[in-house]
Amino acid sequence: MPTLSSKALGILFAIMATLIFASGDAVSKTLVVDHSVWFIMMVRYWFHLSVALIWAASSKKGIKGAFRSERPGIQLIRGVLLFTEIALIIITFSMLGLAETTTLIMVHPLIVTALAAVFLGEYVGWRRVIALLIGMSGLLIIMQPSGNIWGLGGLVGLCATSAFAVYQLFTRLASRTDDALTSFLYAGLIGMIMSTVVGISHIPPLDQINWFLLALACISSTAAHFCVIKALTLVEAVQIQPFTYLQIVWSIPIGFIVFGALPIWSTVLGAALIVGAGLYSIYRKKAVVSETD
Repeated sequence: MPTLSSKALGILFAIMATLIFASGDAVSKTLVVDHSVWFIMMVRYWFHLSVALIWAASSKKGIKGAFRSERPGIQLIRGVLLFTEIALIIITFSMLGLAETTTLIMVHPLIVTALAAVFLGEYVGWRRVIALLIGMSGLLIIMQPSGNIWGLGGLVGLCATSAFAVYQLFTRLASRTDDALTSFLYAGLIGMIMSTVVGISHIPPLDQINWFLLALACISSTAAHFCVIKALTLVEAVQIQPFTYLQIVWSIPIGFIVFGALPIWSTVLGAALIVGAGLYSIYRKKAVVSETD
């Protein structure tokens, strides 16, 4: 029986992550109808921290070693940014469709490219600049006044993807000195503290909690992040980045099956431009790296 290569297995984990993320987003969108955003986040972060502590306890570093960070300030900022992004995305789910929200999320690689050039000094050639402009034109198309993303929902979603882009920027900085376990642990701890402070007053009566969907949201979020981490241990990030856009593909049938909603033409066209620009930007980044090796 043939076995998969490390690259193929890494890509498979990356694809699984996108499918699980899209499914988990559908669960979150369903939950937010009857549950507070802050309560949902509090339960998810407690679950996240529990998994992180178990991971740390079973590692060679141990819990104390996993908490040892060379850049705690950056880890604190990362945690706050991730908390902000998740909160804004869940709020966006209450106002927009699954495919529309996912399309907004997928703008973040282009924002990261622009921020990395400005703040990290990463080289961005004229081709990637053009790709960035094309991607932003796609964003303008999906957020036009005649579209269904125009309004407060689109603005909140755009703030969410911007927060996620800045979070990724700080994650790059943290990764220069801290490993994935430390970053995962800090994100869970900071998010747990912030979500508990806000969410403790939003706990509904126990008989009104949809325990099944809540457990599904926790498990899917953790499983998706595990798939991402596993993929990154098997293959370089630049090789799996193109597959992250599959989340848009999954969100369309899932949104139709669960909510009976399909994206309108402006969302489809804008998403195509965003995905195309993102894929070309990744291609050019790989080409530049190959030329400098």
